[in-house]
Amino acid sequence: MNAGADLAVDLVVLAVVALAAFRGWRRGGTALVLSLAGAVAGVLLGGWLATWWDASSTVALVVAIVVGGLIGLGAGRRLADALASRGGGRMARPHLLERVVGVVAHGGLALVVCVAIGTALVAIGPAGLGQAVRGSSVLTATAAHLPTPTQVADRVPGLDRVVAVGGAS
Repeated sequence: MNAGADLAVDLVVLAVVALAAFRGWRRGGTALVLSLAGAVAGVLLGGWLATWWDASSTVALVVAIVVGGLIGLGAGRRLADALASRGGGRMARPHLLERVVGVVAHGGLALVVCVAIGTALVAIGPAGLGQAVRGSSVLTATAAHLPTPTQVADRVPGLDRVVAVGGAS
């Protein structure tokens, strides 16, 4: 184990999260939260519709989940834009609560994305980098608090077939 490489991975992850949190402070978080909520709702609705329409088709399920997620993401973004225009357009300086929501939402999303990228690097990246990612205390602690693919699959109707086909658990 190389403690220097582990520390470097931790510092890169913390820098990415800090930059995302700063962006959230400057821009606010309502648009991001509504967009993500729309995407999650779209994925759930797409999964439900696909299993209702053709419960045996994994392809229909994946397409419905992706399309549902994209439509939900767009709907959430449109809702955020409508709320912003109701308040006189995009705010140049968000109020304190909007800034706090932005810090949490942007920083949290950046951390989850770093965990996903780290997982991919462990699976298909160079061995030394994969070992450094495994040794990262920030990514390890974060991953321990995130749901597993199986737990996520239990929430989305039919997604258990995709997780089983992909072999992730």
